[in-house]
Amino acid sequence: MDDKTLSALTALAQKLGTTAEYLWGVLLKQAPITGAIDLAVMAAWIAAVVWWFRFVQRKTAEPTATAENKYPSAQWVQDDAVLAWCSVALSGLLVALIVGMSLSSTAAALLNPEYWALKQILKCS
Repeated sequence: MDDKTLSALTALAQKLGTTAEYLWGVLLKQAPITGAIDLAVMAAWIAAVVWWFRFVQRKTAEPTATAENKYPSAQWVQDDAVLAWCSVALSGLLVALIVGMSLSSTAAALLNPEYWALKQILKCS
Protein backbone atom coordinates (compact mmCIF):
# COMPACT_ATOMS: atom_id res chain seq x y z
CA MET A 1 0.00 0.00 0.00
CA ASP A 2 1.20 3.48 -0.75
CA ASP A 3 0.87 6.47 1.58
CA LYS A 4 -2.29 7.81 -0.09
CA THR A 5 -4.09 4.49 0.31
CA LEU A 6 -2.93 4.12 3.90
CA SER A 7 -4.13 7.63 4.74
CA ALA A 8 -7.52 6.91 3.12
CA LEU A 9 -7.77 3.66 5.09
CA THR A 10 -6.78 5.41 8.31
CA ALA A 11 -9.33 8.19 7.74
CA LEU A 12 -12.06 5.64 7.09
CA ALA A 13 -11.04 3.63 10.14
CA GLN A 14 -11.16 6.76 12.32
CA LYS A 15 -14.67 7.51 11.08
CA LEU A 16 -15.70 3.98 12.07
CA GLY A 17 -13.88 4.17 15.40
CA THR A 18 -11.43 1.35 14.73
CA THR A 19 -7.85 0.86 13.53
CA ALA A 20 -6.70 0.63 9.95
CA GLU A 21 -5.24 -2.84 10.53
CA TYR A 22 -8.54 -4.16 11.89
CA LEU A 23 -10.50 -2.62 9.00
CA TRP A 24 -8.07 -4.13 6.48
CA GLY A 25 -8.46 -7.55 8.08
CA VAL A 26 -12.24 -7.30 7.97
CA LEU A 27 -12.15 -6.34 4.30
CA LEU A 28 -9.89 -9.29 3.50
CA LYS A 29 -12.32 -11.66 5.24
CA GLN A 30 -15.29 -10.08 3.45
CA ALA A 31 -13.81 -10.42 -0.04
CA PRO A 32 -14.44 -14.17 -0.59
CA ILE A 33 -17.92 -13.90 0.94
CA THR A 34 -18.85 -11.09 -1.41
CA GLY A 35 -17.30 -12.91 -4.35
CA ALA A 36 -19.21 -16.12 -3.62
CA ILE A 37 -22.51 -14.28 -3.23
CA ASP A 38 -21.96 -12.33 -6.44
CA LEU A 39 -21.09 -15.54 -8.26
CA ALA A 40 -24.23 -17.25 -6.95
CA VAL A 41 -26.40 -14.31 -8.02
CA MET A 42 -24.84 -14.32 -11.49
CA ALA A 43 -25.43 -18.07 -11.78
CA ALA A 44 -29.07 -17.58 -10.75
CA TRP A 45 -29.56 -14.87 -13.40
CA ILE A 46 -28.02 -17.10 -16.06
CA ALA A 47 -30.15 -20.06 -14.97
CA ALA A 48 -33.28 -17.89 -15.12
CA VAL A 49 -32.50 -16.78 -18.67
CA VAL A 50 -31.78 -20.35 -19.76
CA TRP A 51 -35.06 -21.49 -18.20
CA TRP A 52 -36.94 -18.65 -19.93
CA PHE A 53 -35.30 -19.56 -23.27
CA ARG A 54 -36.34 -23.21 -22.95
CA PHE A 55 -39.87 -22.27 -21.87
CA VAL A 56 -40.34 -19.96 -24.85
CA GLN A 57 -38.83 -22.57 -27.13
CA ARG A 58 -41.35 -25.17 -25.93
CA LYS A 59 -44.29 -22.79 -26.29
CA THR A 60 -43.35 -21.61 -29.79
CA ALA A 61 -42.20 -24.93 -31.27
CA GLU A 62 -44.62 -26.95 -33.30
CA PRO A 63 -45.18 -30.35 -31.66
CA THR A 64 -44.95 -33.57 -33.64
CA ALA A 65 -48.10 -34.99 -35.18
CA THR A 66 -49.85 -37.79 -33.33
CA ALA A 67 -52.76 -40.07 -34.17
CA GLU A 68 -55.15 -37.86 -32.18
CA ASN A 69 -53.77 -34.57 -33.52
CA LYS A 70 -52.60 -34.78 -37.12
CA TYR A 71 -52.18 -31.01 -37.53
CA PRO A 72 -50.59 -29.66 -34.34
CA SER A 73 -49.66 -26.05 -33.88
CA ALA A 74 -47.55 -24.18 -31.38
CA GLN A 75 -49.25 -22.67 -28.33
CA TRP A 76 -47.72 -19.25 -28.99
CA VAL A 77 -47.80 -18.09 -32.61
CA GLN A 78 -47.23 -14.87 -34.54
CA ASP A 79 -47.33 -11.82 -32.23
CA ASP A 80 -47.10 -13.86 -29.04
CA ALA A 81 -44.06 -15.72 -30.34
CA VAL A 82 -42.34 -12.54 -31.51
CA LEU A 83 -42.93 -10.84 -28.17
CA ALA A 84 -41.70 -13.91 -26.28
CA TRP A 85 -38.51 -14.21 -28.35
CA CYS A 86 -37.87 -10.47 -27.99
CA SER A 87 -38.13 -10.88 -24.22
CA VAL A 88 -35.63 -13.76 -24.37
CA ALA A 89 -33.20 -11.64 -26.39
CA LEU A 90 -33.61 -8.61 -24.14
CA SER A 91 -33.21 -10.59 -20.92
CA GLY A 92 -30.19 -12.41 -22.36
CA LEU A 93 -28.57 -9.11 -23.32
CA LEU A 94 -29.32 -7.58 -19.94
CA VAL A 95 -27.87 -10.56 -18.04
CA ALA A 96 -24.81 -10.60 -20.30
CA LEU A 97 -24.20 -6.93 -19.50
CA ILE A 98 -24.69 -7.42 -15.77
CA VAL A 99 -22.41 -10.45 -15.64
CA GLY A 100 -19.83 -8.81 -17.86
CA MET A 101 -19.70 -5.69 -15.72
CA SER A 102 -19.40 -7.50 -12.39
CA LEU A 103 -17.27 -10.49 -13.38
CA SER A 104 -14.00 -8.61 -12.88
CA SER A 105 -14.89 -7.56 -9.36
CA THR A 106 -16.13 -11.05 -8.49
CA ALA A 107 -12.96 -12.66 -9.78
CA ALA A 108 -10.86 -10.15 -7.84
CA ALA A 109 -12.81 -10.85 -4.64
CA LEU A 110 -12.27 -14.59 -4.97
CA LEU A 111 -8.74 -14.72 -6.40
CA ASN A 112 -7.11 -11.53 -5.12
CA PRO A 113 -8.81 -10.27 -1.94
CA GLU A 114 -6.14 -7.62 -1.31
CA TYR A 115 -6.91 -5.95 -4.62
CA TRP A 116 -10.65 -6.16 -3.95
CA ALA A 117 -10.20 -4.61 -0.50
CA LEU A 118 -8.08 -1.82 -1.95
CA LYS A 119 -10.77 -1.07 -4.55
CA GLN A 120 -13.38 -0.90 -1.79
CA ILE A 121 -11.27 1.55 0.19
CA LEU A 122 -10.63 3.74 -2.82
CA LYS A 123 -14.32 3.65 -3.71
CA CYS A 124 -15.23 4.95 -0.24
CA SER A 125 -12.69 7.74 -0.14
